Amino acid sequence: MATYAHVVGWGKYIPEKVVTNHDLAKILDTSHDWIESRTGILERRHADREKNETTASMAIAAARLALDRARIVPTAVDMVIVATLSPEHIFPSTASLVQDAIGATHAGAFDLSAACSGFVYAFSVGSAMIESGAAKVVLVIGAENVSAFLDEKDRSVYPLFGDGAGALVLQAHNVPGGVLSTVLGSDGSGAEHLGIPAGGSKFPTSQHTLDNRLHYMQMNGREVYRFATRVMGRVSKQACEKAGLEISEIDLFIPHQANIRIIQSATKYLKIDEDKVFVNLQKYGNTSAASIPIALCEAIEQGRVKTHDKIVMVGFGGGLSWGATVVEWGVPMPLKPRSWLYRSMRWFVYRWAELRSESLRVSRKIENMLPERDGTKEGVLEPDDDVKPEENGRPPMSKNGSSSNGNGHKPNQKDSDIAKLPSATAEEGEVEKVKKPSKEK
Repeated sequence: MATYAHVVGWGKYIPEKVVTNHDLAKILDTSHDWIESRTGILERRHADREKNETTASMAIAAARLALDRARIVPTAVDMVIVATLSPEHIFPSTASLVQDAIGATHAGAFDLSAACSGFVYAFSVGSAMIESGAAKVVLVIGAENVSAFLDEKDRSVYPLFGDGAGALVLQAHNVPGGVLSTVLGSDGSGAEHLGIPAGGSKFPTSQHTLDNRLHYMQMNGREVYRFATRVMGRVSKQACEKAGLEISEIDLFIPHQANIRIIQSATKYLKIDEDKVFVNLQKYGNTSAASIPIALCEAIEQGRVKTHDKIVMVGFGGGLSWGATVVEWGVPMPLKPRSWLYRSMRWFVYRWAELRSESLRVSRKIENMLPERDGTKEGVLEPDDDVKPEENGRPPMSKNGSSSNGNGHKPNQKDSDIAKLPSATAEEGEVEKVKKPSKEK
């Protein structure tokens, strides 16, 4: 008997901190009208560091809501996939932090990096796991704290992005429907047009990368615009053809919320009615991998999703990458409200997850304090107690696993080999050239 991957739960988290175009006009050489006319964005949300809002915390909040709506306990989840370009750390994965926080004790967890296309890629992996029988319940999350990687001095990039998280629960069913098709694509020849140059193994953190602001996102707006207008409509059409559907049979089109002009271009290419296209970028800007699940959640909240609706979700991003998926909605709408007893039980479930996580941390500390039978800890390389982490050029990890910026790690290439990615405005044809750093004498 065939197995189908159905969306059975959804949830989103939006930070409270609002940053309007007028706010940006105070710190950048720009204006409200300039940003709106070129992007369609009026405001965006930024994670509040004072409230300790991070990629993981937003993902956790969205995940809990999605599981609540699906009426699935965390221990039933087989896999947690987080699509993000702004993870908590290079490693461990943000997905592992989410898995621990929600109490998904039987689940595997990993991050997926495909920039703004990430959610479609993660959704594809999750549905394939279910259809192959490798999993019965998969939690797919798109979460971004992009503002942490934006240069406040760069008006070509800073106004475009916002933060947030969205999550969907996929579950195995024998009822036909659910995920009908997926088409993914990549063109690495355009990798230099959108990305963060430094911080990886090619250009590790150094004084040069810090001085030249190479840890911030850089974008060639002209090339990204051209690329997006070419692939967004095309891959949507391919996904529909693969699902055996005509464009006219699609009930709702949820595009990656990057730029209103790109969305309008795809709408024109597909020849679909504008009332079938969901747009919320005016409120949130480009939330990268989180934009599609956030948009779907809001479409559901607004009553725009009905049982058996055919929905196209399509994205594009760095890599260059792109992808589209077609879903037949199988959840009866609207959902019945949850009882107070159910809500109370869910609170205890997540409280238990927090206590379990803390108890495991405490038990590890106790184990590390206890000597082995022969008085040594066999198989463990202990650091020199006389040498502080800072003296090795490596800042100590904080309680939550993060570390402060440092430049003790020397780059594996000469500083002169490092070049910035080209930077441009979001408007087609208006490019701001960025010179390569001059060679050091």
